[in-house]
Formats: sequence, structure tokens, C-alpha cells
Amino acid sequence: MLKAHHRLLNPQAESLSAESKKKLNELLGYSPLLHRVWEWKEAFTTWYDCSPDVEVATHGFNRWCQQGVQFDHQAVTSALKTMRNWQEEIINYHRCRWTNATVKGRHNRIKAYQRRHYFTPNRDRYKAGILVECNRKRFLG
Repeated sequence: MLKAHHRLLNPQAESLSAESKKKLNELLGYSPLLHRVWEWKEAFTTWYDCSPDVEVATHGFNRWCQQGVQFDHQAVTSALKTMRNWQEEIINYHRCRWTNATVKGRHNRIKAYQRRHYFTPNRDRYKAGILVECNRKRFLG
């Protein structure tokens, strides 16, 4: 059951359908530790979305990390180490609310286009295709 439905642990609970929520509750019932860590993950998402400024975000991040230390589990400890190493960059989001999601999205589209059109003989057509792929929304309106 855990292996078949592990993807239900990633999205926010409110974005799941009723059937998925039922399966998620079943998964979380298998282990109290899993349930607590999932709630801790949900708390991070709430903190990330709802912190109004840098001061509140810093305080909330430190409180969230302290909650994670209480788990005393190798995977959580490893995640906390990574989060603390990137703390400044994570909290910087609350300064101006910008992300590099647009750049990453275009990069993914270019890579997908390259995989589909690897042997395109005409270099100009290849470049034009990448431009169309990356700007599809502008062309379609």
C-alpha cells in the first residue's frame, strides 16, 4: 500500500480529491512517525505560503527546524541539514516573492524539445522550434 500510493504524501492535503484523502489517511495510519513527519511537511508549506515578511519567516523557519530536531530520524536530520544550509536563500523568498520557476520551466521545455528533435538537420529550423516551444503561450494568446 505504501509503495503503491507514496505520491499522495507530496501534494498539499487540500488539493487532494476525497478518494485520495481517504487513501492518504490510510497510509498515515500505518505509522505514527510517518503521520507526524507528514504534518511537519504540511506545516512547512503553510509557513512558506503564509509568512508575511522576513522577520516572521525567520522566526517561523527556526521554530519549524526545532520541531524537526524532535523527530530524531536519519532522513529528517539529513533534510534539516540541507534546509539550514539553504536557510538564507529560502527566507529570501519572503523579501520579494520571486522564484526562478519560469526559467526552470523554459529550460525543461528546451530539453524536451531537444530530445524530440535530436537529429533535425536544419539548424535554423531547430532554433526557431525552440523559440516557438518556449513562447507557445504568447503565440496562442
